[in-house]
Amino acid sequence: MIDEDFNSKDETDPEREKLLRYYDAGKYLKELRGERSLTEVGKMVGMSGNYVSSVEKGRLVPSDNYILLISEYYGIDVDDLFIRWGKVPILAREVVKNNETLQKVLSEIARDKRLDDDEKDEMYDEVYKTYQRHIKKKEALEAAKRGE
Repeated sequence: MIDEDFNSKDETDPEREKLLRYYDAGKYLKELRGERSLTEVGKMVGMSGNYVSSVEKGRLVPSDNYILLISEYYGIDVDDLFIRWGKVPILAREVVKNNETLQKVLSEIARDKRLDDDEKDEMYDEVYKTYQRHIKKKEALEAAKRGE
């Protein structure tokens, strides 16, 4: 019984989850690096090989600048890298910062004691689904205008 409690507690430990996230993100970068040396990648992004190594081992959370540089170097989605490290992508930060309505909606959902975490996630998913429906409708209208 004690082992079960420890294991279930361990699986939801936020610090453990964070460290696993960093490890997985670093492992992903190591896979992208392939046969290239740490020094080679470091030179290309203006960082030391030791810095690159620490990030790949999950010992160091990269700076926003490093994430931007490494995404450009590998030609991968910058938002994906931010999310892998549990960081809010720069563009998303700017949008929220400049949109009072979005700030209010997100804050109200987050503070609402009537909603549990699953319900809050469901609401965020609905916002995304609304966006997707809007884009599909817009694309269909544009295609109809072109006679497709």
